[in-house]
Amino acid sequence: MSTLVKIALAGNPNSGKSSLFNTLTGLNQKVGNYPGVTVDKKNGTTYLDKETQARIIDLPGTYSLYPKSADEFVAYEVLMNPEGKDYPDVVVVVADAANLKRSLLFCSQIMDLKVPVLLALSMWDIARKKGIDIDVAGLERELGIPVMVVDPRNRKGIHAFKQAILSLHQQDVAPRHDFIPLDSSVQELLEEVTNECNLDSLYAAQHTLAGIDHIHYLPADSIDRLKQNKNRNNFHKGKLLAEEVVQRYERIAGIMQRTVVEANPLKKQLMSERLDKVLLHPLWGNLILLLVLLLMFQIVFWVADFPMQWIDSGFASLQSSLSNILPNVWWSDLLINGLIAGVGGIVIFVPQIALLFGLITLLEDSGYMARITFLTDRLMRSVGLNGRSVMPLISGMACAIPAVMAARTIENPKERLITILVTPLMSCAARLPVYVILIALIFPGQPFIQGLVMTGMYLLGFVMALLVAKVMSWVMRKKEGSIFLMELPVYRMPRWKNALETMYQKSKIFVVDAGKVILVLSVILWALASYGPSARMNAVEEKYAAMVALGEELPAELEEHLATEKLENSYAGILGKTVEPIIAPLGYDWKIGIALISSFAAREVFVGTMATLYSVGSADDDATPLRMQMAKAKRIDGTPVYTFATGLSLMVFYAFAMQCMSTLAIVKRETKSWKWPMVQLFYLSALAYLSALLVFQLLK
Repeated sequence: MSTLVKIALAGNPNSGKSSLFNTLTGLNQKVGNYPGVTVDKKNGTTYLDKETQARIIDLPGTYSLYPKSADEFVAYEVLMNPEGKDYPDVVVVVADAANLKRSLLFCSQIMDLKVPVLLALSMWDIARKKGIDIDVAGLERELGIPVMVVDPRNRKGIHAFKQAILSLHQQDVAPRHDFIPLDSSVQELLEEVTNECNLDSLYAAQHTLAGIDHIHYLPADSIDRLKQNKNRNNFHKGKLLAEEVVQRYERIAGIMQRTVVEANPLKKQLMSERLDKVLLHPLWGNLILLLVLLLMFQIVFWVADFPMQWIDSGFASLQSSLSNILPNVWWSDLLINGLIAGVGGIVIFVPQIALLFGLITLLEDSGYMARITFLTDRLMRSVGLNGRSVMPLISGMACAIPAVMAARTIENPKERLITILVTPLMSCAARLPVYVILIALIFPGQPFIQGLVMTGMYLLGFVMALLVAKVMSWVMRKKEGSIFLMELPVYRMPRWKNALETMYQKSKIFVVDAGKVILVLSVILWALASYGPSARMNAVEEKYAAMVALGEELPAELEEHLATEKLENSYAGILGKTVEPIIAPLGYDWKIGIALISSFAAREVFVGTMATLYSVGSADDDATPLRMQMAKAKRIDGTPVYTFATGLSLMVFYAFAMQCMSTLAIVKRETKSWKWPMVQLFYLSALAYLSALLVFQLLK
């Protein structure tokens, strides 16, 4: 029977923890070369040897044991709660070798918790390029804990690293001496806390008192007693924090002087610093950022066009072949016009989604994404936020759910709430299929213009998010300010393997997650579009039977009209006709109305819904690609449904509408109230309707 060892990976943001976690566990955990990627603890498993299995816990990045934001409290509670299920047997502090002094503050605090600690030095190659030479053996003697060099990107030192953890666990050796002496005036109080909470060190007791107002893992009566003792003994957290940090850095400075040799910074300027002079320039930096975004969307449209055509024609051929082979019964109609049409409407967009995620991953891995945060900090401040809000907003380009969770890194509660409320305005991957098919309808055969319009849609969401944030900052009257500090990572060659893996995983997640919803809704929509009140459906059948008897129309034309009128009188048609008066001012017909309603489950359902409706409403045995069906769609007066004004109005509606039940659920979880999700649903729906109305009325 194998032994299970719990290992916590702790460290500063952007220190290489998630890379090490991926290498150890083999999980496809997202790795971004910017702070704030890990906003919750992640778990994975590995084997230290044949008999010893380890559970690896990747904690959110934090700079000290004095947490300020929601994500830092996740790391704090794991390290401070000996009774917790995730309390580690060994703590691995991952430190950036090029910024060792900063990392040693957090490491020294964890050492004083009296748990087995190993210091893992990452980014060794960057330190060498900066002319930094570290005496690893000397550093190990000074700290009194094992110190190892690891390179997770190239899997160097991993075997020795596992052996060192195994040895440390078997010996159960915790640091014997305090890194700095504790304040003797509070020692008696700390001893009481140690006994009350079953802690291993007085320093852990000090941190328990310091964070008692935010701790949830202790019993309520214990918390009350600790608060009373804290107040009775005049325990001042701020004073202790200031004195502790000064003392720790004094000792760290001595250790650095004896074990680390740094080159004269005037002698060598890294490529990162030279690039930053251009890429972070107030004028050129922003122009380059716009160019990067434009190029990214041009690639998404141009490169993905070829596989999209193959997929589109493949599904059309499959539907046509099955129509000729299968009998004309209800289940074949469900299969062809319900399931295959709905799923085909989603699968066709996989190439573009894969490319978008791959390009974003390359930007993250290279270090450029962090520069976007820096560039936009001043802009964020002008609307009542700060640069830390940029990463959730940028993450929203992929999916609003992890983006909302990423807002935990924002220390200021009001700024965090505003960021959560405006994040869904960023155009996520679920909107991409909607944009793609509508842009193709409005600008057929013009890939350059299509790329420009797509860039414009993403910028529209970002600009609107800023405007709404500004209004909310006025309404909420945020008084307290905030400071945004961030260390820019060095530029690195992106890992193409990582990008390809991300493309595969994100595409798989999109198809599976969207596919589940599409399959269910396709069946429901097919049933609603194929059946209706018997009186109305019989009346349609009798009407066309009489017309056939009189020979008024050609059979082919008659079949098309019959299919269309049956769809209009189906349950789906009745639903669409019911909402049509509300959406008609936006330029939409009843079919678009059905798609809008179904899209409130998930935005990408729009395409699957349209595919099902147009398939059911067609009498053509030779299936036509959805874009061609939509391009041929006519109103009662014979005018096209998808005009320039209607298409643009619809894109604007989808850019702003809150059409994702999962996001609302996450917002409820993060805000611990249904108030804010309902506020979000109402204001985004109103904003979408009014904006789409304005666009259509101006352009019609």
